[in-house]
Amino acid sequence: MTPADRQEIHARLRLTTDLPEHDLQPEGVAYVSGTVRRQRVSYQVVGGRRLESWLLRPSGGSGPWPGLIALHPHGDRFHLGGDELAGQCGQREHHYGAYMAARGFVVLCPDLPCFGQQTAPEGMPQEHRWEEHCLSRALAHGRSLLAETLDQLRSATAALIDYEKTSGLEVAVLGYGMGARTAAWLAFADQRIGAIWMHAGLGQQRLLLEHGRLLPRHNLLPGLLALGLDQADIVADLLPRPLGISYGQRDSVAMADAVAPVLHAVRERATLFPKAKRAILPGDYDHRFPLDVQSQIADHLLTWI
Repeated sequence: MTPADRQEIHARLRLTTDLPEHDLQPEGVAYVSGTVRRQRVSYQVVGGRRLESWLLRPSGGSGPWPGLIALHPHGDRFHLGGDELAGQCGQREHHYGAYMAARGFVVLCPDLPCFGQQTAPEGMPQEHRWEEHCLSRALAHGRSLLAETLDQLRSATAALIDYEKTSGLEVAVLGYGMGARTAAWLAFADQRIGAIWMHAGLGQQRLLLEHGRLLPRHNLLPGLLALGLDQADIVADLLPRPLGISYGQRDSVAMADAVAPVLHAVRERATLFPKAKRAILPGDYDHRFPLDVQSQIADHLLTWI
């Protein structure tokens, strides 16, 4: 990717220049469950709204700990959002926010637009129709749902960095499925993301479309393919920051032939940065997030951030 490409992508993203102060505040009473302390927090985002999120950290010790933003998958499970990552509901394999906190991170588990607390209000279209509505609204205003997602996550990033128990001025991001693609875009847009891990969701958009796959509306930048660019270019450009990719070789959502160009682009760019920290973990599974893979990811991230 050339400097001109980066400049054009940032111009097309149309991110908000002046974000509001995050004003991170605790909500309710914190509680401890085993090795994890859970606290509901809120922070300010664009549009004069406050969003709530689970903030997790180890229940033992006094910190500070490295920060991590955990981004949830899509899976048509609009009612779950970040709650599932925090271990409040859903599948155990999706409790990776709580797992990372137990391993030694301060973890923020935000709801992406249209999920969790951001589902449709009463009287509006529900679930997929609400997602379509939010995308239509963004496009009608000359933006994208991707831009709105990134604006919210940049505020979340600032809030996590300023939290008193977070160490350093950078945080990691970990995403699964839609969250993996979103993690790549967040790191592209925000240099405060010091390490990136993307699990089971990456793939060239052009190839996915040719296979009849719908692309998550949160990850679409209008005109990206017209620039001759694709997801591989965004991911590879994150180097030399530490970068990890894990995926199932039998994944039926992001197929192996769509993942291959992303891996190739990362390896090619890594030749320019031979000391850059990176890891690629293929596995014999479908669109899942096995617990042993989560353990390996934590091992890497703890040495990177």
